[in-house]
Amino acid sequence: MLFCIDSYTMRYPISIIGLLSLSLASSAQISPSQDIPSLSNLPSVIISLQKPFSPTSIFSHFEVIDERSDTTRIGLHTFWPTFGHPRDRQLVFRSTAASEIGDWLNTHYARPDAPYTALVVLRNLWLSDASYLRKEVNKDPKKHYVRTHIRFKAEIYAVRDSTYLPILRFDTLQAYRRTNMYNSTTTFYTCWDRDLTAILNDMTDSASRLTALKAPNARNLHLADVLGFNRSRFDAPINGNGSLTPGVYTSFQEFRDNAPSIREYQVRTENNSRVLYIKDGGDWFYSHDVWGYCDGKSVFVMRDGILRRTWREANAYYFFGSQNQLTIDMDTGLIY
Repeated sequence: MLFCIDSYTMRYPISIIGLLSLSLASSAQISPSQDIPSLSNLPSVIISLQKPFSPTSIFSHFEVIDERSDTTRIGLHTFWPTFGHPRDRQLVFRSTAASEIGDWLNTHYARPDAPYTALVVLRNLWLSDASYLRKEVNKDPKKHYVRTHIRFKAEIYAVRDSTYLPILRFDTLQAYRRTNMYNSTTTFYTCWDRDLTAILNDMTDSASRLTALKAPNARNLHLADVLGFNRSRFDAPINGNGSLTPGVYTSFQEFRDNAPSIREYQVRTENNSRVLYIKDGGDWFYSHDVWGYCDGKSVFVMRDGILRRTWREANAYYFFGSQNQLTIDMDTGLIY
């Protein structure tokens, strides 16, 4: 899918999903000098769900609600052809993710005589290039051959008489690996069509099997409870309308809370990159392992010792970086 080209000399698209979606986009479509870049300017590639294999279901109807941080697209991808320039793409369905997945589930899985309907809450769906810190690749060189990811997270509720029964939290990360990066110029688009279909099939099959076991003893919830829980992660102070607090974030949680804990720092320009120095015992030391910093106007994320400026689209934050696409899960703070 991708050719092995010096990843530190080119710009790729990066993404943070959850409340946070940090995503990169190529210099061809989006310049770091722009005040407000937009991923909507990227050309689109349509991902199509296929016909499932041996679908099973205990549900008469499916409703899908999209509670992701970025509901405009389902991923970003940089494709390197044999000749020519990199081609960044935003990955999308033909319609909204909620409509596409809901219509697909109802076409293939709905059983009119089934005892329950189902509510599927999308918390994360992101197709992306794989990206790792240099220290991670140095520790495990095999990571260099992991090319792309599918990140999918959803909650499934069985519904009867306006009562919502929590059945399953489905959470998976699927990685694609190429042992010979020079044997093909094809992309993973067709693989994503097939394997995203398989993931949704596994989710529905698991929910159907678990409903029979868990529904009799499950908690009774109302729709307001379900929506309140899923939307609460977007209520972090960093997403509020107040001013940004300047300082250095030592963790993802400090970023969420708009509460940087280090106030003595210097941001310097070295080799055309922003780097961070922190004062310790009267001396200034270069730091490469903080989460990021804020100058009071913009947030910067630390990546391989360099500070990357972010911008916000809806509840997602994006930044330019020198590696492939990343995803940071707001629920866990993990980076994918």
